[in-house]
Parts: sequence; C-alpha cells; structure tokens
Amino acid sequence: MLQNVVTILFLTGESVTLQYIADTCETTVDEVSALLPAIDELLKPLGLQLLINKKEVAIVTMQTQATLVEKFWKDELKGDLTPAALQVLTLVAYLNGCTRQDISFIRGVQSSQSIRTLTVRGLIDRNGEICTLSSKALQYLGITKVEELPEYETIKKEMLEKLALARAE
Repeated sequence: MLQNVVTILFLTGESVTLQYIADTCETTVDEVSALLPAIDELLKPLGLQLLINKKEVAIVTMQTQATLVEKFWKDELKGDLTPAALQVLTLVAYLNGCTRQDISFIRGVQSSQSIRTLTVRGLIDRNGEICTLSSKALQYLGITKVEELPEYETIKKEMLEKLALARAE
C-alpha cells in the first residue's frame, strides 16, 4: 500500500486529496493518513518531504534543496517552450477551462510537468484543477480573449467531441 500511495503522489506531481488517494488505492482515508509519517521518513534521505495541507498532500523538495530548485526553475524559465508544453498550452487555450486530467487524457501522457512549467511562466492560470489561459498569454498572442484564436469555435467543438467520445469508450 505504501508504494501505491507514493506512486500516486509521484505521478500527479502536485497536491492531491487524501480521498482521491484512498479511492485510487481502494482503501480508506484513515489508512492513507496512517502511512504518511512513514512515507515522509522514506523521502527525507532523497531531499524530499511530504507537504500536508488540510486534506491534501504532495511530495515537495526540502528547504535544503532550495539552491538546486532555484537553479532548475531559472534554467527552465530561460529556454523555449518544449513541444509538450506547447501542446498543453494549445489545449488550455482552445478548451479554456479544462482539467489536468483532460489534458493528460487527450495527450495520452501525464502532463503535470508541462502544466507546472506553464503556470510558473504565467502562461496559464489554475483554479484548483481548472486550467485557463492567462492574461499574460493573451498579451503574448496579441488577443484580448480566447475566442479571437484562429478557428476557435470549430477547433474547440472538435476537441470537446473527441474528448466526450474517448471518455464514452
């Protein structure tokens, strides 16, 4: 069970509710909560720790890794966007109000890192699980609202139809 909880936390790459972990691992919130101290102890030698905020938990870096984390994000923010990040940005722009799960489902791969990069760069806004294009991204694109994107209505409709069909299967 311990490995399952760590795997879920690793795969999501962000805070998740204890209830989500319990449901995914087919156990109870109490059982997941009981494992958290042991998981935190296992992570510490790796420079990681658990961040527990109310009923949510995430794997984060320890304060002792701050210099390395700062260097990583500085380098990450300097370069061009990767093809994966551009795909995610496009999906967020045209679906405007999609979730991380929607994005990962459509792309067929886990997209948390690209979402995190775009969020840190200020290109997407996140309200809980909902991702939207930021004002900064709209400025870069030279538009004032997502509806001004090329063929917005047509592309959005096609994406939503494909997402609905794929979920139905």
